[in-house]
Amino acid sequence: MKSKTIEIGGKPFTYMDEVGDPYVFNPMGPKDMEEILETTARLLDECGIEYFLAFGTLLGAVREKYFIKGDDDVDIIISDEEKLYACLPYLYERGLFINRIFKTELYTFHMEERRGHVDLYVLRPIDKWPYRNWCVSIRGHYAPKRFFLKIEKGGCHIGKKAYSCPENPENLLEWWYGKDWRIPKAGKATEDVFLRRLTIFPHECWRKLKNRIKRLF
Repeated sequence: MKSKTIEIGGKPFTYMDEVGDPYVFNPMGPKDMEEILETTARLLDECGIEYFLAFGTLLGAVREKYFIKGDDDVDIIISDEEKLYACLPYLYERGLFINRIFKTELYTFHMEERRGHVDLYVLRPIDKWPYRNWCVSIRGHYAPKRFFLKIEKGGCHIGKKAYSCPENPENLLEWWYGKDWRIPKAGKATEDVFLRRLTIFPHECWRKLKNRIKRLF
């Protein structure tokens, strides 16, 4: 962990940078996860940054109406990285402390007493042909653009609180986690399906495009 100063809006902003350090946090229970999610969502709303629940947090919201068993962080996706970057001092002053910045990909925050963390992933367009027409990138992994065209504010619940999520989140969860995503799985089975999907998707896109081209001739 080291002190790092960056410039935001022409002013210096100093934070504790933990990129490359071992990740050490106090255990985060469900109530801690509720607190950091509620705080993050509220502050993003105050900054005018559109967000939606993602990955395991979205899976829990849709399937359990709460967090899934064994989850140890909160996952959120945003698309306006420029606005998020400009708001880092505002978030910091209100108790949401940035500790990892991976430009164009991921911003990680924690709260006081280091009870867990929240990952804010950046959803961004893809310039590379042929994927740019129907894909987006989330930390270097491709996903179908169609799942993120419309965000439903307050569409998912964690406990008694409502949060934004993609419209028809069941379709995205099936794509991420397989047709049996509603069935809880032990160990890393769910994560394994998710990682395999991210890995093979670009190849599937390329194969479908080549097949379309062949049919034209």
